[in-house]
Amino acid sequence: MDSKASLQRLLTALGTALAPPPKGLWVACSGGLDSLTLLHVTVRHCREAGWAPPGVVHVNHGLAPHADRAEAEVRRVAVALGLPWHGVRVSVRAGASGLEAAARAARYEVFEALLSVGEALLLAHHEDDQAETVFLRLLRGAGLGGLGAMAPSRPLGRGRLLRPWLAEPRARLEAAAEGLALTPVEDPSNEDLRFDRNFLRREIFPTLAARWPGFPQRVAHSAAVLRRAAEAQALPGGAELAGAGSLALQDLPLGLEARGDALVRWLRHRGVRVPSRAQLLAFCAQLEAREDALPQLDLGVCSLRRWRGALWLTPRLPAPDTEARPLALGRWPFPGGTLEVREVEAGRAPFALAPGAFHVRQGSLPGRLRLQPDPSRPRKTVKALLQEAAVPPWQRPYLPQLWAGDRFLGWPGVALALEGEGVREAASGAGPRWALHWRFEALDGAKRVE
Repeated sequence: MDSKASLQRLLTALGTALAPPPKGLWVACSGGLDSLTLLHVTVRHCREAGWAPPGVVHVNHGLAPHADRAEAEVRRVAVALGLPWHGVRVSVRAGASGLEAAARAARYEVFEALLSVGEALLLAHHEDDQAETVFLRLLRGAGLGGLGAMAPSRPLGRGRLLRPWLAEPRARLEAAAEGLALTPVEDPSNEDLRFDRNFLRREIFPTLAARWPGFPQRVAHSAAVLRRAAEAQALPGGAELAGAGSLALQDLPLGLEARGDALVRWLRHRGVRVPSRAQLLAFCAQLEAREDALPQLDLGVCSLRRWRGALWLTPRLPAPDTEARPLALGRWPFPGGTLEVREVEAGRAPFALAPGAFHVRQGSLPGRLRLQPDPSRPRKTVKALLQEAAVPPWQRPYLPQLWAGDRFLGWPGVALALEGEGVREAASGAGPRWALHWRFEALDGAKRVE
């Protein structure tokens, strides 16, 4: 192929994938020919479009002798091009699905954690990669969604993953790389036939290509057709996959395998890394556990949980902030959300508090601790109050707690006990009236991430 024509074709495909422009751009680069070509083509596209240069993310799995050399070379290229650099070393252990799957899972966890809202990550997968993926999934007994193989665009963490070259043959990338005079890092493990993808690429595909030249293009086309068919499906009960923030158990089909298939579709549309089939089915088997059980499946940057007859995606959050903060006007960020304290007109606030007389913090509380929000009713345990307010268990340690000295007064918006010595006086004084509002901002992100 002509190198200039190939480069222009790749630039055009990249420009199409990047419309509309993302707020930020990252390129995943291993140092091999495919990703190195993508990096240089992306730099050129950004320069011609007047955009900020892309960042470079490299994941060192430590699995091959050349791993450190590849990391050093990609870092050198990033520095030479003046690009932001994000290198991460991960520890990989082969699980039930094998070493390749474990390395991929570790890699995508890094990608998910990296992206900010509105940012995009570019991967260099091409038409030949897509054909290999279809064959591998077919040999593993995949259904409609699985045979759709890799999507050109999908949610990833708080941003999006883009594969702009899924319709481009690798020969076009090779021609462009030659024209750019690139020197990729050779990965000796690409010759190791113990890995399924290498066996297909080295032993099977040449035979198929001799009989059916250009077959990867037709295989990739079939994958796109199957993917569109899978994306058009809706969950049982009419709930559209892309719009469901939580999933009612009653909307899932009966049967372990059918439930697993429905969850795969839902997780993909939520932009969440799909776990192995064994992990997913083991989780599905717990969905009929007793009501007070809380089944949970770790999905990297988020978790899948069952609670009150529904499945919820919840983000992985830092530990609650247990340090006491004096109550004051303003917006106060906490892990998981923001507490807003604003001044309102007298008579319009649910309570009034003297500045500096109270403090707030997060953390766990003894479930048997009692509170009396309503003076005309008996005291109740904090566990009972949170259950009545329908606060999910994973949110409870993140609720901002209001304290007067060492006396717990409750949670804004849930239950407050503003009676008693030193409290009623502050609440009824002539000072400013304060309204408190708590927003679980991380939960909105969970609907995208997860």
